[in-house]
Amino acid sequence: MGLHKKDVEGEESRIIDFGRQERHPPFADNSVKTSKYSLLSFLPLAIREQFRRNGNIYFLCIGFLMFLGQYTPLFYSSVNAWTTLGPLALVISVSLAQEAYTDLRRHRSDKTTNNYPCVVLRRAAEIDSNDRGNKRKSRKRDLKVNKGNDLEVRVGTDVVPIAFESVNRMNILAGDIVFVRNREMIPADLILLASANDGGNAYVETSSIDGETNLKLRNSPHLPAQGPDALAAKSNDSLLDGDCGPESLKDAVQRIVNMSLLGHVDGVGAVLNPKNADEMPKHDNVDAGKSMVKNVSTRVLQSVFRGRRRDENKQAMKTLSQGGEVSYVTTLTSEPPNTHVNNYSGKLTLPPVSADSRSESAPLGAENLLLRGAVLRNTEWVVGVACFTGADTKLVMNSVATPSKFSQLDMLINRTVVLVLVIMIASVCTLGALATSLNQQKIDTLWYAGYSTDPSVPWPYFNLGPTSSFSPPAWNTTTPNFLQNVFMFITMLSNFVPLSLYVSVEIITIFMMLYVGWDLNMYHAETDTPASARSTIVTDLGLVEYIFSDKTGTLTCNVMEFKR
Repeated sequence: MGLHKKDVEGEESRIIDFGRQERHPPFADNSVKTSKYSLLSFLPLAIREQFRRNGNIYFLCIGFLMFLGQYTPLFYSSVNAWTTLGPLALVISVSLAQEAYTDLRRHRSDKTTNNYPCVVLRRAAEIDSNDRGNKRKSRKRDLKVNKGNDLEVRVGTDVVPIAFESVNRMNILAGDIVFVRNREMIPADLILLASANDGGNAYVETSSIDGETNLKLRNSPHLPAQGPDALAAKSNDSLLDGDCGPESLKDAVQRIVNMSLLGHVDGVGAVLNPKNADEMPKHDNVDAGKSMVKNVSTRVLQSVFRGRRRDENKQAMKTLSQGGEVSYVTTLTSEPPNTHVNNYSGKLTLPPVSADSRSESAPLGAENLLLRGAVLRNTEWVVGVACFTGADTKLVMNSVATPSKFSQLDMLINRTVVLVLVIMIASVCTLGALATSLNQQKIDTLWYAGYSTDPSVPWPYFNLGPTSSFSPPAWNTTTPNFLQNVFMFITMLSNFVPLSLYVSVEIITIFMMLYVGWDLNMYHAETDTPASARSTIVTDLGLVEYIFSDKTGTLTCNVMEFKR
């Protein structure tokens, strides 16, 4: 139902009914995104990345100065602006094409990951339905599970066909009952409910999460074996006993369907059981009976029924508030999404054994959680309920956004450009000061450049005597000032930083990326997989001298002291 309530520490806890798909915020879908750009953001973001290079900023400023000197009277430029802006545009275009190709491969990888087929338990009638609410018209069963046949599950006096639907990984939502086979990746953070092993246990490999290849044991949740409610808990068959033998797939589906919305379409969460009023938050001036139910009903209607599942739940809540009999389903109360992969806290509130009994709770810990990215091993199959999906999973929350990497060569060129720029500024300032001083002293001798202090003086070599009809030219009576001379020398000496250097670096980077893919020593023939250069910092490969690693591939301390 997507209800959020405040726990003791003031943090929000997520409440999910088994089998109810949570499609709206704060719940996320199960898609992941590792790409950096979209069609709209590519140009502004990628161009901004290109101008992290000091050389590109330098040539852009030089081209702008040349443009001003060529098309305005501010100062004189001896170089055409397009001789710099044109090659700069070409270099940036090549870099943008290279960046676009790299990010396109990330998009393809994301598409492959998000569209990987997974299996979710559904009511067969829902898959076969042709009504308008059935958005996915091409819904199909997974032919590898139970040979594509439905399981007939008895719910009370009714028989409900349950199908194993094949869905894309990104379409898994919180609340879905997910089926995972041996050696498959866990598609979302799941609470383990059943498995083919004894006691509902399972083994997972978490090498992609923490680098450890040893198998880890995960357990199905169990009701407390001790305490005041232990006797009543033993009569509840929603969860397995810790010492029971292996469970068949049909028995597991039978048990899970009977405690979820798959078996009770109009059911409400067991957390709303009035017999559990002592577990709900206390309210001032509220009677603990009907007032509690009314208050909870109001919260649920406000936070859950806003825009989704309003019609199918409103009648059930009305029946609950009037004291009528309703079908309860298991409710997962989970901690909010966080980055702690080794910790988890929550509980399962199970349907009551009878209408006048309270709902029992089973505690949950990290040993009950199957993390996304882990691989199921030595276990034929498991069934779990999705609690965190997509961006809310612990694996994704611990990952960082795709960084804008800068190679050592790029950083060296940046520092070199700054050094050359300092030398260039010192040079043009010196030349500008000398030119200003000398031009002012020898202005009368600069007639060939159009300068003269006497505007009535004719051209020296066109003075043909008193009968000459040539009038004096339009002399410039003042020479360029210091700033004008500085800008002119900047445009003249712009080749202090050669633009061809960046062209060469881009070409070398492209060919190095191609060579990585062509290298037969890095080709895996069994899977027909060549090496893939997914980053443009391949120029750093030759700079690797030492690799420090412990036996598991992860360092136990972030501080290392190298001793000779």
